[in-house]
Amino acid sequence: MDQSFKNAKLFSEILLDTTLSENLNIGMFKLGYKNGVSTNTILTKNSGLHDNLLKKKHDYTFPIMDGELEISLELCESRNYQYRLFCNSSSNGIKGMLFMLNLDTQKDAKGIIFLTQKIKFVDRYKVNSKLASEYRRNKQLIFTNYLRKLGLEITDNNDLIFGIFDTKTKRLLNTTPEKFINDFIAISIIKGHFMANKGYELEILPSYKFDYNLYESKDHEIEVKSIKMTISKTNRVIPLGIRYKILERDNGECKLCGKNPERNGVILHIDHILPYSLGGLTAMDNLQTLCSDCNIGKSNKFQTNWI
Repeated sequence: MDQSFKNAKLFSEILLDTTLSENLNIGMFKLGYKNGVSTNTILTKNSGLHDNLLKKKHDYTFPIMDGELEISLELCESRNYQYRLFCNSSSNGIKGMLFMLNLDTQKDAKGIIFLTQKIKFVDRYKVNSKLASEYRRNKQLIFTNYLRKLGLEITDNNDLIFGIFDTKTKRLLNTTPEKFINDFIAISIIKGHFMANKGYELEILPSYKFDYNLYESKDHEIEVKSIKMTISKTNRVIPLGIRYKILERDNGECKLCGKNPERNGVILHIDHILPYSLGGLTAMDNLQTLCSDCNIGKSNKFQTNWI
């Protein structure tokens, strides 16, 4: 049994032991559901090397304005031999994969699984390629900003830092299993809405279907003025291994309010004490653990009132 399978098996055990709350929470919006999905409706990403480690534990049917949205979570080895957590969907006859998370490991953090995924859109449009690229970037910008408002941590490189799982203690360090399941499904459903080709839309968000009639033909020269999303090449990005070390040093609790995931159900972020925008470095002595509420409230202010 290889180590990647052992790690995935340990992670699957906490998810199998976790139940989604009475409603799916998307910010202040609550979405009811029933357990299970119709037979053979969900697309599988299983490569056949291993079965879905979650079995049918996290299969749900959500009633939405467009009808029923069926969701199935699958933890298995993908075709490139890496374990990933998939969220697959079926709605109005359209099946697909909404979102996935990689189970990453780092040499400087043995026994730690980092649940991460880059936020991007790859949908194609039959219009000017430059316009299509900018449209995808705009969706990326709006989507990531929306996720930040929900309290999730997204780096400048658009990497979603979803969870940090310690295989030695068998626990999530920066969130709870219940919140992890809720947020993973919620993000997946929102991502499907933004993709606009999964057979459904959420009534709580504006439509993101591409209207070809709003744009010039591909032969017409256009000027695109959308906000550019760039990849940071500076040391602002906090390496995954450093994130774990900061969480461990700070005893897995917010340095401003003292809250932690197990007691208070918060999500923990890793933050620059002296903001990067004000000259702060990505170094151990300039990093701290903050809950999402304190981090959002802090913005780029320099806080010194530590617990």
